[in-house]
Amino acid sequence: MKKRWTLILAILVFHSCGIDSDVLTYSDSNPIDDGIDILLLFPQNNSEIIDGTHVSATESRLVFEWTTKNNIDYRPFNLELVNLSNNDTIIYESIDTTSAIILQREVRYSWTVTGISDSKSQTWVIYNIGPDLEASPPLQASAISPVTGSSISQTSTTVNLVWSSEDPDDDIISFDLYFGEAEDPPLLFEDINASRYNDIPVEADKTYYWKIVTKDSVGNESTSEVFTFSVG
Repeated sequence: MKKRWTLILAILVFHSCGIDSDVLTYSDSNPIDDGIDILLLFPQNNSEIIDGTHVSATESRLVFEWTTKNNIDYRPFNLELVNLSNNDTIIYESIDTTSAIILQREVRYSWTVTGISDSKSQTWVIYNIGPDLEASPPLQASAISPVTGSSISQTSTTVNLVWSSEDPDDDIISFDLYFGEAEDPPLLFEDINASRYNDIPVEADKTYYWKIVTKDSVGNESTSEVFTFSVG
């Protein structure tokens, strides 16, 4: 009889340990109290981020959010952001429980928040995709110098062409320059990185035509009107 009661007691102890083990198992919804004082809220751990606002073809802006246990004031906070592709680390200070940060697109980051009194958060990892790229094409380029319809000195042997162009997405990458004596000028230089080109040969008593094709980072293009000037 004594052996039987011993067996029953052992079974009860086994099941009791199993229940306690389940309660103490760590999960995101029921974390163990491990000294974490700051609770990260957004962006979520191990998530792909398509939120935020468009900055450029390579960057987007995202607002990070967190809170504290029992609403204890641990300000100011330091948000540590690590670019996991190259381990570059930047610290952002905030007196609020949010921080708006510009991120590189297609890059994985880790982020951690600390505050006064040795308060700290967990470290979360995200992959920033960013919002959909806007498809706004560049605006047509305008002639700065020479102004279209103008005449330059008859003694000039070269001309410097200067133009201006803008893009709502601020992602212009290059220009193509068309130049010649024909009213539909041929391509002269391609993929120019500046909005000017210097020392183009010209001759007296001739009229020249030119236009600019502006190109952005997502393949959009815009073609200016044909500008003209004469020499002498």
